Amino acid sequence: MKILIKTRQELKLEGRWDIDYHLPPDGIKEFPASILKNVYEVADVIKEKKDPTKEPDLTFIYVDISCVNVLSGVIENPQELTGDEAPSRARKLVEKNDIIISTCRPTRGAIAVIPENLDGEICSTGFSVIRAKKGVNPLYLHFALRLDSTLEQFRKWSTGSSYPAILDEDIEKTKIPVPDKEVQDVIADLISEANHIRNQVVKKADSRLKKVFGDMVKSLSSGKVDKESVDKNFKEFMLINFKNGHVKHSQKT
Repeated sequence: MKILIKTRQELKLEGRWDIDYHLPPDGIKEFPASILKNVYEVADVIKEKKDPTKEPDLTFIYVDISCVNVLSGVIENPQELTGDEAPSRARKLVEKNDIIISTCRPTRGAIAVIPENLDGEICSTGFSVIRAKKGVNPLYLHFALRLDSTLEQFRKWSTGSSYPAILDEDIEKTKIPVPDKEVQDVIADLISEANHIRNQVVKKADSRLKKVFGDMVKSLSSGKVDKESVDKNFKEFMLINFKNGHVKHSQKT
């Protein structure tokens, strides 16, 4: 049984009575206390907004939560819209290297860095936008915010059952490991390299898949399917992806 003693004033100040909220997170304990910092110590919450509907003919790029790949933390397929097409949530301005954090269902880890080509564009109000302070590598900060220990704290701060959500203030008080800048840079470089390799592998697999599908269409168009050729192409495609870890095969017993 977990026991925690809090005064009535402490509970009233936080506005939460559940014990899970007040117990210290476990995951963060694996890091040395000397490198732990609150997010507000290393980043600022950015609340700059723009209403694109005031310029109905002007185009802009819009990033919503569905654009964030939760596996890689990369923004994919943002929408190009005109001001008169802008949804009501398209309001938050972002700059290169800003980090956007989905405040709805935050444990999914929909957290991404704004790339150079999206500098000055607009994201959904469903994101909290933070900007690394001087001396903090934004790519490292992105890594730290996606750690399990960070997502655990987001879970603790969340309110609501169907769509649990957090506030900017919750993100600011979250603790993350922040080593010296030199270590941050090394980690950021390693992650960037891994993402580059991943992108190359995915690009190659997509190209191969396109060729396989093209061969299928040609076979159907000719009215004759060369099963041996189709099997060979498909098996080659599956083998490439399996070797790269993109195919997981499971067999029922």
